[in-house]
Amino acid sequence: MKPLSPDTSQQAQRKQYEMMSQLSPTQRLKLAFDLTESTRKLVIADLRHRYPEADEVSIPRGGVIRAYGFDPRTEEY
Repeated sequence: MKPLSPDTSQQAQRKQYEMMSQLSPTQRLKLAFDLTESTRKLVIADLRHRYPEADEVSIPRGGVIRAYGFDPRTEEY
């Protein structure tokens, strides 16, 4: 089994798969939503760090366009 990440051992990855297989579909979905929300918060924190002068309105859209090269409105984010 090839690790999904270069800093993850095969043993750790097997354990992760084992633990994930024990979750119910509802638990897996909740985990996916939680991870998505955490990622969103990290992106917003990064944008605030990169563009401290930006106001709260421009960070979500304008910051994403400048920092990541896509418009969340046209990408339906």
